[in-house]
Amino acid sequence: MVTNGTAVAKIVDVRDRRMFEAAPKDPSTPSLQSAADISNPMITARALARKRGGYGNALGDIVLPEGRTVAGLVKGAMQKALQDKGYRVVEEGSPDYARAVPVSVDIQSFWAWFTPGFAAITVECKSAVTLTGGAFTTASPPPVEGYAMASGIGAFESTWADVIKRALDDLSGKMEAQIKSP
Repeated sequence: MVTNGTAVAKIVDVRDRRMFEAAPKDPSTPSLQSAADISNPMITARALARKRGGYGNALGDIVLPEGRTVAGLVKGAMQKALQDKGYRVVEEGSPDYARAVPVSVDIQSFWAWFTPGFAAITVECKSAVTLTGGAFTTASPPPVEGYAMASGIGAFESTWADVIKRALDDLSGKMEAQIKSP
């Protein structure tokens, strides 16, 4: 949908509420190679996944580059959802900021993992967010989940990137479905 510029929204907060564990058995649970890093928000804010070996044993972490965060990725998905629904998203300092409809996002989960198999490896990414603010169809929309999966002979960097991008696109589309039309 093309925005006409009259409906204005602002993303006031994106809070990363993910919980990490030191050595979970399930690869879909956020974890880091160094248990000490779990208490470091500079690391957890950027953590996306954890590599695993052929038998499922945990290996190195997959983190976003410095300056990028999972909250930033989810904020981008929320911005796309609002724009696709017909809102113009403004930042603090904009003349329209005071009148903009506020939106907040709490990230409960956002994690990618792979499951080794005999003939193929499956890479999955799942996210769940809670939305609050005046732009939604109900006062308390249900949690919104995004998901993507790919199977192949290996978990290459391009595979991880593709699955995460598709999960974000899925999340954005499902957030858009919770946004009321302007």
